[in-house]
Amino acid sequence: MTMNLTRRHMVAAMFTNIAIIAPTAKVVNAQDATQAPASESELAPQLPPVDLPTMNQLGYTFELESVWQGDSDSVPRDSSIFRFTSVSYSEEDVSHIADTLGVDGEITSQGEDTYTVEGEGSIYTTPGLLQFTSAVEAPDEEMPDDQSAIAYARDWLRISDLLPPNIGEGTIVARIEQPARLIVGFTPADPSPLLSSTPGITVTVGPGGTILEARLSWADITEAETFRLRGVDDAFTLVQSRQSYLDVDLPTDAYPQGSTIKGIATYDRVSIAYTTSGAVGQPQYLQPVYVFTGDLQPEGSDESFDITAYVPAIVTGQQPVG
Repeated sequence: MTMNLTRRHMVAAMFTNIAIIAPTAKVVNAQDATQAPASESELAPQLPPVDLPTMNQLGYTFELESVWQGDSDSVPRDSSIFRFTSVSYSEEDVSHIADTLGVDGEITSQGEDTYTVEGEGSIYTTPGLLQFTSAVEAPDEEMPDDQSAIAYARDWLRISDLLPPNIGEGTIVARIEQPARLIVGFTPADPSPLLSSTPGITVTVGPGGTILEARLSWADITEAETFRLRGVDDAFTLVQSRQSYLDVDLPTDAYPQGSTIKGIATYDRVSIAYTTSGAVGQPQYLQPVYVFTGDLQPEGSDESFDITAYVPAIVTGQQPVG
């Protein structure tokens, strides 16, 4: 099965060639950055570190000179954080879902609020996750176009009583060539954009708009508090000192595994995205992250490549973890 992943702004779980934070990176304490007055927030030092990917599959070492040529005032100085609680399913919920989806098998409890149903299709639930696999065979028909596939997926969620509130527009997150499939992804409408794969939903659409699989890892989201962000220029010092997370696609024929990548990275845009923080079973949040984008000119090359650097927008007193 050949998979062709689309490049998404939602990069979590799909990063390749990402720089790991330098092992010698200094810890930036909360008092080193601009914070909101105490009357606005007392929570910043207690916020858990954000979850950012540290995967670097080709084992690159990045030794880049980074330059900022963008507008440091193009993003707000304050941003909300959001508390989220993963959606879980009781046995009664599973029974209702199985009836709605036509999975007529017996519900089996695996303990700890984990259930399976096997029949015409299958359902698996555990706290924070629901997976559905259809028993229907994909018909010998044409694949829908992207917008139609998104519409099929959304309509299936609605009819199945699985469409949550606060769901975004939906995008094609992956294409499978053989057998032909489109993977439709949904994330919350607010906050947006989201770097992490949770909260999120994926629906596998086959020929004729047939729904073949679905995976729901959704959450109830509430706005928790507003925080003063560290300044953009302050955040970019972490990029310059090689303490940021990098996302860059390089051709492996020119830059084989284990290469040391040198050159100049020129960033001219910055935006805010959100990602998860906090361990399962403890308070969890969606926190803002600065997303610096620009071009990488590798040393000795006439080509340039898109590059993105990610820096936590709120200083928590701890380094981010992946």
